Amino acid sequence: MAVSDVAEVSAGGSPMPIYTARPDGGGKNAAVIVIQEIFGVNNDVRSIADRFADAGYFAAAPELFHRSGKGVDIPFSEMQAAFAERGKLSNDDVFADVQATIDYLRSNPDVDADNIGIVGFCFGGMVSYLGSTMDGIKAAAVYYGGGILPRPDSPPDAPRLLDATADAVQAPIIGFWGTEDGGIPVSNVEEIERVLKEKGKSIENHIYEGAGHGFFCTERGSYHAEASADSWPKTLAFFGEHLK
Repeated sequence: MAVSDVAEVSAGGSPMPIYTARPDGGGKNAAVIVIQEIFGVNNDVRSIADRFADAGYFAAAPELFHRSGKGVDIPFSEMQAAFAERGKLSNDDVFADVQATIDYLRSNPDVDADNIGIVGFCFGGMVSYLGSTMDGIKAAAVYYGGGILPRPDSPPDAPRLLDATADAVQAPIIGFWGTEDGGIPVSNVEEIERVLKEKGKSIENHIYEGAGHGFFCTERGSYHAEASADSWPKTLAFFGEHLK
């Protein structure tokens, strides 16, 4: 059973809480950074961290919205508020927060500092992708990461994060996507894979027929039981291969 706690570190000039969950039993464990959706570190994110702890990992879920205060938890129905909160964060802020979490894990006696992975969902999937470019991250799992390429309704000159960062990717990536995700068409997923593979990067994508954005979250209307059930053991196997 997972043992949970809340740590606090400094990131970007303000205190950042980190929800932690570790296996009950002691010893050094590989770690997984769990990155929130645009709604904050809520019950769903904490439960995912607990599941990683039950699987033998030290899980850490940083509150990326800490600059607005501790404990930001936006209801799933309040999308405009969630997008507004996410809009306050620059990529530099995201890098600072992930780096602070890496530093925390490296200094934690319960963590195998040489084996740290990252997983993220929605906005957090994009953050996890960025994490794959950072020293100290050995593997990155991306669940329907929005913002790696522009949405279909974006203007033609919208910035392309993939183009700016693909050369810097270091860690292997596994991605999980749905065919019914209105913001991330399958063509985007295919382009992400093509660009990264052309640059010699390691990426493995899984696309679920009939699944939409947020399919892993049991508390959202878009929850897709089959896609969720299939992706979880694949995620654990991926981290089991690379965090050792």
